[in-house]
Amino acid sequence: MMEAGIHFGHGTRKWNPRMAPYISAKHKGIHITNLTRTARFLSEACDLVFDAASRGKQFLIVGTKNKAADLVVRAAIRARCHYVNKKWLGGMLTNWSTTEARLHKFRDLRTEQKTGRLHRLPKRDAAMLKRQLSRLQTYLGGIKYMTRVPDIVIIVDQQEEYTALRECITLGIPTICLIDTNCDPDLADISIPANDDAIASIRLILNKLVFAIYVSKTQIGEEYGPWVPFIGTMFLFIFVSNWSGALLPWKIIQLPHGELAAPTNDINTTVALALLTSVAYFYAGLSKKGLGYFSKYIQPTPILLPINILEDFTKPLSLSFRLFGNILADELVVVVLVSLVPLVVPIPVMFLGLFTSGIQALIFATLAAAYIGESMEGHH
Repeated sequence: MMEAGIHFGHGTRKWNPRMAPYISAKHKGIHITNLTRTARFLSEACDLVFDAASRGKQFLIVGTKNKAADLVVRAAIRARCHYVNKKWLGGMLTNWSTTEARLHKFRDLRTEQKTGRLHRLPKRDAAMLKRQLSRLQTYLGGIKYMTRVPDIVIIVDQQEEYTALRECITLGIPTICLIDTNCDPDLADISIPANDDAIASIRLILNKLVFAIYVSKTQIGEEYGPWVPFIGTMFLFIFVSNWSGALLPWKIIQLPHGELAAPTNDINTTVALALLTSVAYFYAGLSKKGLGYFSKYIQPTPILLPINILEDFTKPLSLSFRLFGNILADELVVVVLVSLVPLVVPIPVMFLGLFTSGIQALIFATLAAAYIGESMEGHH
């Protein structure tokens, strides 16, 4: 933390007396922050965001000054959070109905731009809408997917973002603030005493918080837990069936044009597994979001509803071709191995079958889990 300059505060003339417990010394007219306190409160903040992220809470990161703007964007993208990095519009949270209306307008303009409708308008009207879209992108681009007020707000500079902090206090939204020696530590729920002017200091604090959010989100939480048996069953079926095919003498369980006697050696079997994944894909989305899950299919126009559904339903079919291609490669390697080591064929074939079966099962199960996760997150 010392390398990042977190301990450097403001000049001794520019300080808030309430920060006295967080200041350890003075050096050349500058207050020095107590890093022990910083580490303690940073740890508490990380625990808070980790727990909140595991329960699906929404985060908003706010930092509009030039030194923090780019860092805020990168941190928010990494943690899949909302952010404000240009200008805080007064009433953004306390007057949420107005903000929501602006977001709807923003989404409509983006849709018109993507579909090319703006180009069909008169030049004057198109130019006016493009300027409006540019302004909305600047101020609302970081919250364009936000559907409600956030559960936790992370503020980089308390003095700079005082309006945002007051709105959070009014609404009772928990806040985590990076505070320098000129701030009031009693305003935020968790105040992290640190240098809010140094890029390295801001980056370090944000990285710690974002890492806690990222780790929590990437772990298997309660909402994904019910899918573990399904994914595990897929893995075990492919692994055991292929491994059995490698162990059993050839021709005992012979499928059409099959040589290793493995059920997944047949393209029809892999297609059936892929279609089962398709059904799970839709069920996962519907179980989490209900009929509202289908709203994504009517964008940008309701006419595309059947096409979008068909595209999503057939998407997991790529799993079958990947699996079947791996099996063909498996057979090719076995043939080469048998020709090179004719005297100890059973041993290498068994070990090769174990290895390749595990890889195939892992690839299929991982991709199936990715599709189900995509459906539950609402991506398209």
